Amino acid sequence: FEKNPYYYYNYYYYYYYYYYDYNYHYDHAIPISHLVKSPAAGSWILSAQGNTSLSLQILGFTELDKPGNCSDSDCHPNATCSEFGGYGECTCKEGFTGDGTSCNDIDECQNDYTHNCNTYGAGSCVNTIGSFTCNCSSEYGYNAEFGCVDIDECADRSLNNCDPVAICTNYYYGSYECACPYGYYGDGRHCEINECQQGTPCGSNKECIKSIGSYSCTDPCSTYTVLNDPWRSTSNTYNYNYGDYWYNWYHCDYGLSGWFRFKGEYDQQIPEHCVPRSSCGTTTPIWMNGSHPTGSDVIVDRTACSNYYDGCCTHPFNISVKMCPGGFYVYKLQSPPSCNFAYCTESIYNCSGVHCAPDEECRIVGGVPGCYCKSGIQLGNLEDDIKPQVTCGLGNIEVRFRKCLVEKRGYNTSSIHLRDYSCRGIIERSDKSYITFITRPADGSCGGSSWNDGSVIRYTNTVYLASYSDGVVIRYELPINFHCDYPSDMEINLLTAISTYVVSVINVIGTENFTITMGLFQDSGYTTPYTASQVWLNSSSILYVGVIVTGATASSPFVLVMKNCYATPTPDGSSGPRYEILTNQCPNKNDPTISVPENGVSLKGRFSLQVFKFLGGLDKIYLHCQVGLCDTSNSYCASSCPAMRTASNDNTNVKNITIGPIYQKAAVSSVGVNLSSGGGKREIKVTLLASRSEHAWKSRPHM
Repeated sequence: FEKNPYYYYNYYYYYYYYYYDYNYHYDHAIPISHLVKSPAAGSWILSAQGNTSLSLQILGFTELDKPGNCSDSDCHPNATCSEFGGYGECTCKEGFTGDGTSCNDIDECQNDYTHNCNTYGAGSCVNTIGSFTCNCSSEYGYNAEFGCVDIDECADRSLNNCDPVAICTNYYYGSYECACPYGYYGDGRHCEINECQQGTPCGSNKECIKSIGSYSCTDPCSTYTVLNDPWRSTSNTYNYNYGDYWYNWYHCDYGLSGWFRFKGEYDQQIPEHCVPRSSCGTTTPIWMNGSHPTGSDVIVDRTACSNYYDGCCTHPFNISVKMCPGGFYVYKLQSPPSCNFAYCTESIYNCSGVHCAPDEECRIVGGVPGCYCKSGIQLGNLEDDIKPQVTCGLGNIEVRFRKCLVEKRGYNTSSIHLRDYSCRGIIERSDKSYITFITRPADGSCGGSSWNDGSVIRYTNTVYLASYSDGVVIRYELPINFHCDYPSDMEINLLTAISTYVVSVINVIGTENFTITMGLFQDSGYTTPYTASQVWLNSSSILYVGVIVTGATASSPFVLVMKNCYATPTPDGSSGPRYEILTNQCPNKNDPTISVPENGVSLKGRFSLQVFKFLGGLDKIYLHCQVGLCDTSNSYCASSCPAMRTASNDNTNVKNITIGPIYQKAAVSSVGVNLSSGGGKREIKVTLLASRSEHAWKSRPHM
């Protein structure tokens, strides 16, 4: 038997799937071929031992005509005369194939022959006469026995670029990794001393943050991130089984890292006791093995434990805790091992820090203290118990319900709402606990509607009280209507209009706060404001502008002054063409359409002018006004035109307001066109429509 090493080999790959982890098993089998020369007649038996399947393949059979003697001179140059089985014959040398008298080169790089050049895909085979060579990738070296093999870059400093103090780890497939050891900082290519791991350079109450070339000390009590997740509560339990699709239920803190503060209605802390599985909104809850610090001058290290199948403190890892001024805790958390782990919380406070209304009492429910209505509250008749208190203001309408009376009547105050479901009540606690709604007295505000009969504006809306439910459906909602009436004048109409053309500006003079509101009106009585999302006017229309001040007391000495007003075709009032309307309270004398019926004499201001269009096809108008307050106790505030210098010309307490755009409607006009044909004339009427956007008109030779 003569071993023939050049024969193909196969790779066999096996893998299996288990708990999201892929495990690959690699078996490398190299069948070895043997050449049997001059086999004797009879039966041949292969006897082998092993623990896997074996196979035998007959590759071919060549019959020799006769045995004989030979010498090398009788053989092919790439063959030798050799004795085998008592006979001498010419046999092709290794790397060649044939009968000895004729020998051809074997291409070992073909699939039918074995070579080890392409192990791990690291090289390629190049055939040569009688042999072959391997061209290996730059990260691999050639080994006669194994072919292209990985170079251990970590064995020689010249083969890697790791820092001299770094730890070099070699990997197969031509790669390696550099890592700085403990006490050093960097990416492994560059390592420097890590001051944060050299004692406590920042003391015990601050965290040391290392950066390249330096380090800093920070207080985690001012650099934390708030986590406000109600599902983290230890009272949030869930008894699941695999048929309940538990993977759609549990929460995950995988990847969570850094300093955090847990909050809810009150501050929360990680529990110091083992928490049952399937609690805190997850399958594997995390708790803290150790006590919280009692002083705010130290950061302490603690062990985070998780209640897994094999114990109450499995997969332990380190976290840090600090108590901050105010009595709350911040935690430096690490990412848990997988995505069915989450941190638990419980209340950090007791009822001593909870302030309830006189008709409430503090109770701890689910580990969280809160205000709950007292059990001894007496009920009256139904209409009085659920009747709201309505306060009609110019800026806001307030609607209040007695929270405890509504709840005692069986209604859920957490789901009470106006016509617009997003307008929900807020809890107020004063002499009693209240559910309060705040809405504007404007059409569309919180789903409300307004109606104007010319003398009175009425705003109406509805509060819906819902009975308690299972948290999914509501069977019945009790509607309670309310309304507010206002006299119809410029101030009320402007305050009750919802429009993009109403802009509010806050001015502060001394200790008083004022709101200045500006809007566009459709009539000279200033009673009908524009309420659409866009205002379109033609060139013959008159634009009426009204301004009011709210927040002033009856004894306030201030009046409203419209100082400078002008128009531009863009919202940027500092660029482009500019058309002056008011300058130092005086109207543009070159425009006879400008009228200023009120300015500098009250808390209202009004002016009007005819709509115009800027040259160049610009069809938008933006109004810019400098408005402010003038103190009548020490200044003359009314306009005196031609303009005279008064205290109102001072820029103190003056604000800029911009409203717009105001679009100009398309104009329609007719033009006569004369066309010649032969010796006569024909007249054709052509209608031209002015577009809202600019177009380039090109002349054409034919119509």
